[in-house]
Amino acid sequence: MEEILGKFVKTRGLFAKAENLTSDSEAASRVIVGKTIKPSILNINNPFPRKRLFPAKRIHALDCSVLPEWTAGILPWTESLCEWAYSDEGDLIGIPQRFGPFNFVINTTLISKALAEAEGFCLLATPESAPEYGLLVFPEFNVFHIALSLGLNPFSSLSKEDKQRFEFQARQWFDHAVYISDDCRKLNTRLTEKSISMIMSAGMFSSGYLRREGFREIYCITPGKGPMGGKGGICFVELNTIPVDTPSYVDSIGFLEMILSPETSLSVISNEINCNPVVQMADRRIFDELNPDLLEALQWDTLEEDLARCVEYDLPPDFDELLSIVNTTIKNSKEGRWL
Repeated sequence: MEEILGKFVKTRGLFAKAENLTSDSEAASRVIVGKTIKPSILNINNPFPRKRLFPAKRIHALDCSVLPEWTAGILPWTESLCEWAYSDEGDLIGIPQRFGPFNFVINTTLISKALAEAEGFCLLATPESAPEYGLLVFPEFNVFHIALSLGLNPFSSLSKEDKQRFEFQARQWFDHAVYISDDCRKLNTRLTEKSISMIMSAGMFSSGYLRREGFREIYCITPGKGPMGGKGGICFVELNTIPVDTPSYVDSIGFLEMILSPETSLSVISNEINCNPVVQMADRRIFDELNPDLLEALQWDTLEEDLARCVEYDLPPDFDELLSIVNTTIKNSKEGRWL
């Protein structure tokens, strides 16, 4: 996004700075408090605008009449994800773009795709005896994935005993990781060097650029089954929202207009930092510009099927409590394995 932001501010004679956070909850809290950050645009995962930010009156409802038509080019099988762009009352509150499964990534020379899809997060049911792994710190996804490794549905209310099991499992996940990092590139280097077999809480968003660069042994896994109504994976869609404290609403709208252009959408799909699909890929002006190598890097042939194996990122009943457990575990994890 930095490259795209740079182009935008240059054309408008603006100054801008991008800040990347690995926790959606932290980003949402900063905007809700409104003291330390006043962003022009907030790019955040799907549940937070509808469930936290808009009810707190911290993001704008968007005027559809001043934005380019964006729904016609939506991939039909992402329509459910794109419903997160609207409030409970039907207001447009964000523009969806990047999306996908986000579960774990393997090196297929060390773990087979078939085994990884069949076992899913059960590969880490007992972290002590699991294949050597790195743990990418995305606290919200860590919550979901730790619960799934216990066979728990993270979107259901958990019993006191299950919460105790979850807390123990969280410590096990962090205690037995070969490496821990909030920097996906550092973990990706270890994965290509084969010092680890997989990265947990990862996906195309964090590792897709490796496949584009020719590391086709790096593969993003969506479990074939799991405890969430038979599904075993989590998927997300990012929403681009406008906080009420934006210094210039007109410029914020201008940025949303720009990212909806086919040219910018192509840059979002594949840029220096990321390689990730967008929901607008049914627009032929976008899709027809994607070459076969890039589509293979995006795992396009199985993307629809992989998404169907996932439950959409949401905020479950025990979310804040489980997130607090994970954040405490992160703080207490041994620094020697941090990259």
